[in-house]
Amino acid sequence: MISIDEKIILSAVRNLPENEAEFNALKRNFIGKNKGATALPSKTALLTAYHKLQRAKSIKKNPKLEKILTRRSVRTLSGVTIITSLVKPYPCPGACVYCPLDVRMPKSYLSEEPAAARALALKFDPYKQMVKRLEALENNGHPTDKVELIVKGGTWNAYPLQYQYWFILESFRAANGKSPLGRGRGGLAMLKKELIRQQKLNEKSVHRIIGITLETRPDSINEKTLWQMREQGCTRIELGVQHTDEKILALVKRGHTVEQVKSAMELAKNFGFKVDFHLMPQLPGATPEKDLAMLNEIFENPAFRPDMIKIYPCSVVKGSELYQWFQAGKFHTYPVEELVAILKKFKSLVPRYARISRLIRDIPGQLIETGNKITNLRQVIQAEMKAEGTFCRCLRCREAGHVNIKNIKDLSPVLFIEKYEASRGTEYFLSFEDKKRQVVFAFCRLRICDRPLSNSLLCEGERDATLASTEERAGRGLAYSAFVRELHTYGQLISIGKYDKASSQHQGLGKKLLKEAEKIAKKNNCEELSVISGVGVRDYYRGLGYRLQRTYMVKKMDK
Repeated sequence: MISIDEKIILSAVRNLPENEAEFNALKRNFIGKNKGATALPSKTALLTAYHKLQRAKSIKKNPKLEKILTRRSVRTLSGVTIITSLVKPYPCPGACVYCPLDVRMPKSYLSEEPAAARALALKFDPYKQMVKRLEALENNGHPTDKVELIVKGGTWNAYPLQYQYWFILESFRAANGKSPLGRGRGGLAMLKKELIRQQKLNEKSVHRIIGITLETRPDSINEKTLWQMREQGCTRIELGVQHTDEKILALVKRGHTVEQVKSAMELAKNFGFKVDFHLMPQLPGATPEKDLAMLNEIFENPAFRPDMIKIYPCSVVKGSELYQWFQAGKFHTYPVEELVAILKKFKSLVPRYARISRLIRDIPGQLIETGNKITNLRQVIQAEMKAEGTFCRCLRCREAGHVNIKNIKDLSPVLFIEKYEASRGTEYFLSFEDKKRQVVFAFCRLRICDRPLSNSLLCEGERDATLASTEERAGRGLAYSAFVRELHTYGQLISIGKYDKASSQHQGLGKKLLKEAEKIAKKNNCEELSVISGVGVRDYYRGLGYRLQRTYMVKKMDK
């Protein structure tokens, strides 16, 4: 017997709704006319019915209806499926006054935050966290063949090395559909060997991990830790910078200096990593003027200039040292109205190559004693900026997935190339955008520098060259280093091998950007171009003439 859910799907196929509002109206109308139906079915139930009818060949595949049935489609609007895992609680090298001290959680996290709550329920098991998120996303209609794994929990490099490799290995085993290894199995050498094997399998897996993000501190970055992160498959580093005022950093007991931030930034970029800054306005000692100056300096000063930023306004929560200051009347954040004002000014000045990923932390409002409690802060700021006639040029505000496009070709993507200096290297931001630069379809980050990867990664005969200056290298005929630090196509995630004319994915834009990057590398006397490729994307680069070397996909540049 056909179910109510299946009847609704059949009705929707016959009278295809244009959007979610029309689909909801169709559901209400259908329920009203059927006495056996008592409540509106969930999207998950309707999606299950849709797939059942499709398997039975009662209906044909309908991408438009699938999109309407997908829960929280914004999760895959940037072209990847993001899965967040948390590491277990472990002593942190920092003593920051604003961090809560919940012994059940890794430092700085609260058990009420969504990702943290899931991790706690699963006892921080990386295998189970990956499996459960894949299941939930698939049940809600999201493609899961391009996974970006974000590992959270504070300072990654402070954890024992064996735990680091085990955590990443278990994540790969889960994505590959292999059974879990379990804790305490084998030493570091065995874990590394097995990780390489699982990474190789993941290149053709159903769930390919196309990028890994790890959180750490500036004072934990050095050539050794960066190389370990590369072995693990990391492609992006989230760096807890918090502020650029030395006095504020000292007051909150952050434990690192601004110079360490600059050094970490240069090292990470010279390894090809994408770098995401965590910034925290409203800290003790800060004023709206100081915070605005800090935010602006992040992009004005070439020693910084990150690729992405996450802004986490300071929130006072119970269990932190800062809460004691608050109770004693020694600290209170400045008004939220002033925070909104400086963020509006800042957003209007952000360069086109940067992305503001977040403007708040997922802390439930009832847990915040003082600080921002506006959960939709981004929307509030965008609405006010629109009313004032200002706008933000960051990638997040211009990416194609957030714009209603019927056919990408109607907007005739145009190639733009911006050049800027950062961390003693030259950065090229290549992008395909509409001619008014209001929509970004795809982009590439290319770095040219005169500092090769690392002494530890080079053979003996090359090590002398690593210390040579730019002039010495040029005089001795030594090539510059060229890295594609990111190649990304925006738009609603399309599964590997599929095509949708309304999406900017799988239109060949990435290949065109890579060709332009190769031209620039040749002009800069680079002998080869290295790509900090995610494991699951290696086959893509192989098809374009790149080969795996030292965890990078590398191609020799023809003269």
